[in-house]
Amino acid sequence: MELFFREKGQGNRTIIIVHGLYGASDNWLSVARELENDFRVIMVDQRNHGKSPHSEEHTYKTMADDLNQLMDKLNLEKAIMIGHSMGGKTVMRFCLEHPEKVEKMIVVDIAPKSYDSFSNYAEVTANHKKIIEALAAIDPSQYGERKDIDKALSGSFPDKRLRAFLMKNLRREKNGTYSWQLNLEALKNNMQEIMDGFSNLNKGESEKMPETVFIKGENSPYINEDDTIFINNLFPGSQIVNIPEAGHWVHAEKPELFIKTIRYFLG
Repeated sequence: MELFFREKGQGNRTIIIVHGLYGASDNWLSVARELENDFRVIMVDQRNHGKSPHSEEHTYKTMADDLNQLMDKLNLEKAIMIGHSMGGKTVMRFCLEHPEKVEKMIVVDIAPKSYDSFSNYAEVTANHKKIIEALAAIDPSQYGERKDIDKALSGSFPDKRLRAFLMKNLRREKNGTYSWQLNLEALKNNMQEIMDGFSNLNKGESEKMPETVFIKGENSPYINEDDTIFINNLFPGSQIVNIPEAGHWVHAEKPELFIKTIRYFLG
């Protein structure tokens, strides 16, 4: 699949940033601006998100294949991979299949484990099935203004920041009506795969795996101490860095410390 992407900077080293579930490439523009003086930064829309094509398939295998196709299209032999949440699992899967194409890997607040029965109670998140069902229950084309859609969502999501994040997925059609950019049906049908995706992966080979850092939010439950063994089984020698007072959206909640951590890791 040919992914939509945004590009910043013209450095000799290339960074590919992969967003999480319900996200899009433009969520990472502020991070890209901080890095563009030293790196070429590619921000992708994953399949079924943003401006990228829709597909019934939504697995980490297919999403890793999408990244591989993108690198081939851009004639990139190697890139630094940054992935957040679902995007973190995508870059991990890509790295396990194509370690020779990854210079370094940065995984943001996600572990290579199953979250199939997991609910995150951080401030700006909610149960994923609830989100999909709530969005699918609203037909944006029936609303004249964004504020009306926001009001309709407020019953399910009282948190304004979460609603603002989800509403970034609204698209204005040429006839003036609204629609969801997300392929909600595909995400719903593949939710178990999205929450899992790593049950059958093999142990990484230390001589092939790139240098890797996992950046976690102190207040986020997505990575815990028990995950260290599993992480190092797949990606030997990985570092785990904790960002104080941050939740799951580390890059948005503590941007300065997040950028500082990335720069230190990339040297």
